[in-house]
Parts: sequence; C-alpha cells; structure tokens
Amino acid sequence: MENYDGEPPNQEELTEWADEYGETFPVLSDVDQEVALRFARREQLSLPSHSLLAPNAVVLVADGEVESADIEAALP
Repeated sequence: MENYDGEPPNQEELTEWADEYGETFPVLSDVDQEVALRFARREQLSLPSHSLLAPNAVVLVADGEVESADIEAALP
C-alpha cells in the first residue's frame, strides 16, 4: 500500500519488489485499500493482515490467522 517513503508505490517499484523476491503473481498499488478491503472482515484494514484465497479468489480465511493446516487443506 506504500513504499518506504510512505508513498504509493509506482509500477517500477512493484516490479522491482516482485523480481527481488521471485514472485510471479500480479502485484498492484492499492492506495485506497479498495482491493484489500474486499477480503477483510472489518471496514478498516490493519497491517499486517493475512487472508487465504483459493483458486478464483474464493476467500478461505478473511483477515485472520492462516495456519499451515489451512494452507495444506486448500492445496489441490
């Protein structure tokens, strides 16, 4: 949601971050938390926040504790 300067990250920063960590999923700048709040259980998101999504963005755990057993159960 923000970079180390407290500003929304630009596409170059997002790409650099994804490359640094070897991430292959899409990353986006969610300035107004519009996307993140779709997976939250409350109206304001606190960070850090954890959600577990199944294929097709089915929410298995919304803004809560994600245990190893939850992840293993979600794997095909």
